[in-house]
Amino acid sequence: MTSLPETRPARERVYGALKLGPATRPELAGRSGLSLPTVIAAVDDLIGAGLAALEDAPLPGSRGRPAARVRLTPDRFTVTALDLGGPQAMGGRYDLHGRRHGLTEHGFPVRQFTQDAGHNVRLLLEWLGVQGPADLSVVSVLGAVNPVTRALTSVPLAMRDRPLEAELTAALGWPVRVENDANLCAWHAWQALKLTADEPLVFLNYSYGIGLGMVLSGRVYHGATGAAGEVSSAADPATRGRRDALSVRLLRHLHAALPGGSTAEVAALAAGGDPAARRAMRAFTTDLSNHLTAVAAVLDPAVMVLQDVPHAAGPLRREVERALAALDLLPRVQVSPLGPAGGVDSAGGYGAAWLERARLTGGAETLPR
Repeated sequence: MTSLPETRPARERVYGALKLGPATRPELAGRSGLSLPTVIAAVDDLIGAGLAALEDAPLPGSRGRPAARVRLTPDRFTVTALDLGGPQAMGGRYDLHGRRHGLTEHGFPVRQFTQDAGHNVRLLLEWLGVQGPADLSVVSVLGAVNPVTRALTSVPLAMRDRPLEAELTAALGWPVRVENDANLCAWHAWQALKLTADEPLVFLNYSYGIGLGMVLSGRVYHGATGAAGEVSSAADPATRGRRDALSVRLLRHLHAALPGGSTAEVAALAAGGDPAARRAMRAFTTDLSNHLTAVAAVLDPAVMVLQDVPHAAGPLRREVERALAALDLLPRVQVSPLGPAGGVDSAGGYGAAWLERARLTGGAETLPR
């Protein structure tokens, strides 16, 4: 079978070769299949972009002046992330390879937000400030980001078509990206599971309201207005948010057991044997699994990933699998492989990939593959 020709620019090929480990320029030529002069020029470009550096450590068994090896410098850049879509608001610091170097918790986000958007902006700035300065920050939000204007519409943050991204960037003095939480988790899970472009994935966030991120043909699907992550209400911008019928019904189940409670809080009560909470979670799980069955029938995903909400994810997975089997639908259903900090790690990993791409190409405007 004939392989497709390599079409990536030389410095991207050399950068990819360096991810296998430090190497001399001739070794990089061997790894990348490029000529030595081309590799030398690409290495100079990577050093100029801050992505690589030279190290003069002697090679084993070498004599005289050691050959200069080239290495990547992921610690030279810092990405900070803030996730508002989980049971706890979390912040983290990451290097350019998406490795986490710190984690902080900020309590239940929805309870700290008010109908004063200015108050909410100040709270976000406070939480981002705790992480320290960065080359890029990413905020994972419950809401829709318009792909053209980058304006945010979010019921929990009391914002409608607000330029939050630009506000945070101006206040902090470094670039900030604002993205939908379900979209970021879908992108991260698709990468972590090593799926291919012909394996669609949907990711369900259900701590507060309902978010459903989708990866179709290898890319995150944003929809015409950027509201695809808020799929249950994306069609009507005037009512986008929790006011859609599905979210109202699901929240009604939860709040019958614990007024104002989140999925995680009610699920914990149910696990402890509280009768009202157990009834609430049964009704919640049944309604939500029916919704996911309808989504599966339309999208035919290869994998359906459920947010890792303690005490709730297991029962929901079992009910979803039962409902799908009754209709002879066969997607793989699993709890998120990203762990308890999956939301903030998704934002941090996305930010690292976005910044890496920007440094390699001079700019990036879409979620990376």
